[in-house]
Amino acid sequence: MTTPATVDGLLDKAKQSSRERDFDTAIQRYQEVLALDEHNVAAHEGLAAAAFMAKNYDLAIQHFQRVSMVDPRRSQAIVNLGAVYNRKGDFNSAVQALRRALAKDRKSAEAYYNLGIAHRGLNQLSMAVSAYKEAIRLNPEMAEAYQNLANVFVEMGNTHQAILHYQRALDIRPDFEKAVRGLERARNTKKELDKTVSPFGRLVDINKVKKAGESTNVRELSETERYEDRLAVHALAKDALYVARDVHENLESALEPHLQEFTRAFNQSKDARGFWDEFQAMSKSFQEFEELVDSLGTQTGKLRKHNEEILALLKSESQE
Repeated sequence: MTTPATVDGLLDKAKQSSRERDFDTAIQRYQEVLALDEHNVAAHEGLAAAAFMAKNYDLAIQHFQRVSMVDPRRSQAIVNLGAVYNRKGDFNSAVQALRRALAKDRKSAEAYYNLGIAHRGLNQLSMAVSAYKEAIRLNPEMAEAYQNLANVFVEMGNTHQAILHYQRALDIRPDFEKAVRGLERARNTKKELDKTVSPFGRLVDINKVKKAGESTNVRELSETERYEDRLAVHALAKDALYVARDVHENLESALEPHLQEFTRAFNQSKDARGFWDEFQAMSKSFQEFEELVDSLGTQTGKLRKHNEEILALLKSESQE
């Protein structure tokens, strides 16, 4: 005869196996619990966690999904589901799961942290930055969020911000080896860029800058200066391209769905709380979209400023 004491005893043994990192045995014992009580949330959750640690991601997904169905209030199970999808490399499914989790709990730093990983995996770098920053706002002591944010800045070519965030991670955890290595690489990259990349050096088309009746004195560039300029322009253009892609992705995957949900809630919902939640989610999406558009404006502004500085420099040098 199955009794609660029998189930609890098996559950304790399964937990002990997990603590001892014997995940295969833990999985077996959790499955024994579920054979006796298929709706046992703790067993589903423990089995999913053990399967994740054993790198059996499909089994982990199955049981985190089961937890969210048995107890829909547990947003943490959906966050964990998103983390498993990330580990599996299914970043689109991770984004969907994590947005579901955030719809239940907008204050989950872990959800935003895992969302940052998913967006980075999809090469949506500006959206990854926004997610990691929100995780840090909610939990300023999350060293991993600073470190991962720094990694994204490295990919975007922003070594200054990368160095800053690696240092913040180390302020929290001085022995954080990944941050130590990342900081060293970022500093070395910055040194090399400072040596080789000049913000000036565009070859000017004399015919385009001449005006009728006006003499134009602009020197031409050396091969080295032309090469340095191409590097600088390429870096600026790449940053602008990343942000432009993220503006498009944000519009399709976040802003448009939230607008549709808000419209549905406005027209159909009789629950003021549900309407307010959709309004807040939509407002958050608008804010993220505006930040991305501002960022795109900043990047294109850097290209324009670069052009103006080069023309001014070449004119001034030709007059000396």
